[in-house]
Amino acid sequence: MRSGARIGAGALGAALAASLLLGACGDDDDGADAGGASTSIDVEATEFQFDPDSWTVPAGEEFTVEFVNGGGTQHEWAVIKRGEDIESEADFEEDKVEFEIEATPAGESVTEAFTLEEAGTHQVICALPGHFDAGMEATLVVE
Repeated sequence: MRSGARIGAGALGAALAASLLLGACGDDDDGADAGGASTSIDVEATEFQFDPDSWTVPAGEEFTVEFVNGGGTQHEWAVIKRGEDIESEADFEEDKVEFEIEATPAGESVTEAFTLEEAGTHQVICALPGHFDAGMEATLVVE
């Protein structure tokens, strides 16, 4: 009986060692993130707001936007150039947009990466007709 117990313990020890070795190897995707931090922000668009309504990202570093349209109509996420704030839809012109996630159908999501080189505050709006005037506005802070 004791002999069987040693064999069982040996098999358990070998299995544990193999498990630790495989765990130490890890997944290539995890290793890519370990070398440097990446910034990801989550955005949910609904009628007629963004949640959250403010984000902060580092200047000069790429950040990823995970945009989810949780509403019943299409929405977009347009970052306005600094100093070009929109007061009403009548003020909106496409050349005031720094970058955007274009109109996304209801229930869908989009992931895009952007970089802003200079620190400052940007207005974020949904520029689809009626959405900004209904209150769809937020803030993106670059520091």
